Amino acid sequence: MENFYDKWLKFWDDGQEERARARKFLHEEEQEWVRTKQDFKATLLCGRENGFITAGAVMLAVIPWGWNTGKHSHGEEAMFILQGKGFTILDGERYDWDGGSCLFMPYGSVHQHFNSGEEDVRYLSITAVALERFAGLARIDQYEEAGETYIDKVTGVPAAAADIHPELGRIVLRLKDAPVTAGGEMAALHASRKDEFHQTLPKEMRTAGGAGHRSRSVELMVAPENQFKAREVQITHVLCDEAGGHSGKHAHMEAVLYVLQGEGYSIIDGERIPWKRGTLLHVPGPQTVHQHFNTGKVESQQLRIHYGLRSYFYQPIARRVFPYRYYEFSSYGPAGRDSSH
Repeated sequence: MENFYDKWLKFWDDGQEERARARKFLHEEEQEWVRTKQDFKATLLCGRENGFITAGAVMLAVIPWGWNTGKHSHGEEAMFILQGKGFTILDGERYDWDGGSCLFMPYGSVHQHFNSGEEDVRYLSITAVALERFAGLARIDQYEEAGETYIDKVTGVPAAAADIHPELGRIVLRLKDAPVTAGGEMAALHASRKDEFHQTLPKEMRTAGGAGHRSRSVELMVAPENQFKAREVQITHVLCDEAGGHSGKHAHMEAVLYVLQGEGYSIIDGERIPWKRGTLLHVPGPQTVHQHFNTGKVESQQLRIHYGLRSYFYQPIARRVFPYRYYEFSSYGPAGRDSSH
């Protein structure tokens, strides 16, 4: 008769089979849009509800001209404004943003988003719903539903003194203000960061003078100098590859990529997956081997997302069993060298 320990011994193999069957990508034309209490129109890009094995959820939503989202509170949320202009009222203060802005909603903050521009707002929302559900912390409180904006909703709301809250850290970072790291400078930057997460990167990625993993990187929530205090969710970078270029071949814990620009393909766990603007790619981990190739005529740009379960927990503590590995240099470094270890 099978006992509890016999079941534990099967967990790894069962999990591998589950990950092999799971979804790894979603193209824009495959999205299923719905109306929710929070959003006029929203679609789940990546979640356990639509076939991905993930610790969180990635949602795409639209705020029409003259509308606002619902007002609610929940766990941590990271946001990226793909299009449009507006502002967020968070705990009674107003934070303005535009296209390319990266936003952070702290745990339990009461917030609502408003379209103040002349076109629809499109934004990505990243939460750790699956992780919170497992921990018994998945609570969402809905105070108002999405609707048209009336002047009394915003009159008298004070503007925040700065984009960085004195207690909660940064709330808004505009893309034009985000630091940019060229490919040849990435290894030196990684080497300079002494936090536990960066120390788990393979030596090829943190040896000054080494090859860059991508052609350039726009540093978002991962950069300490940007002063985000996110722990559950992070939009870490915009990772870029020049036309005809490719990333290094590597393997690590879970990550999600959303294509902002360009076209090409990725090889994830041996499967070739074509992508274009609006494609979501899921690297389930742990140690899922993958590599990205830009086959287009313009620079590719991929928004990179991961969850705190990786950066603040498993990647540092499980490194002896599941180290972050680097197998081949990118097209921006030494050619023909084998860096597997």
